[in-house]
Amino acid sequence: MIEQLFAVPMATFGLEKPEPLISDLRALFLAAEQRGDEYRNEIRRDTQHGELFESRFDLFRWQEPPVQALAKFCHTALASVISEVNEYEAEELGALKFDYHAWFHVTRKGGYQGLHNHANASWSGIFCVDPGDEVPERPDSGVVRFHDPRGNASYYMDAGNSRLTPAFCHGSYQIRHQAGRLLIFPSYLYHEIFPYMGERPRIVVAFNCWINPAS
Repeated sequence: MIEQLFAVPMATFGLEKPEPLISDLRALFLAAEQRGDEYRNEIRRDTQHGELFESRFDLFRWQEPPVQALAKFCHTALASVISEVNEYEAEELGALKFDYHAWFHVTRKGGYQGLHNHANASWSGIFCVDPGDEVPERPDSGVVRFHDPRGNASYYMDAGNSRLTPAFCHGSYQIRHQAGRLLIFPSYLYHEIFPYMGERPRIVVAFNCWINPAS
């Protein structure tokens, strides 16, 4: 029997008929971007380059209905992941407290993020509001690349390990965002966002979560 040891759990969820919600979120976030420092995170991270606006981390506490609908969708999805990978019973899951930092990014042409992870949290997520334009001459425009956390997994490659199936493969994994899709992954996982070269703004929401027994 082959065991799937040290696997990285990654989950995707999609909104049904996402356009009404993402249209409202797009308008809300672009308006907030235009108001500048009122919503901007005061810390500019050294992994952020070019035209990239990052909001403060209180997004899920906004009371606007579109934001609250998104927060509920993300929480429900994450709770289902937590329940499955930890094999929690419903009563155990109900006794947990979920604390979030959440924010939005508006990335314009040339903006990107270097390699980073989200330390000091257990789970993270990215929800795509608008993936922006496809750029045929730059197929890597705006893609997210996740890196294998096993640093020595690909030190030696031959015919014995060069065609491993996804549960066992190594190297990197790229994802192109789709509007209305949520990606959930462990916060330790290193990832980067390639330079976005489209004209329409690329808009995503990200979050980190801490999960502990409710006091």
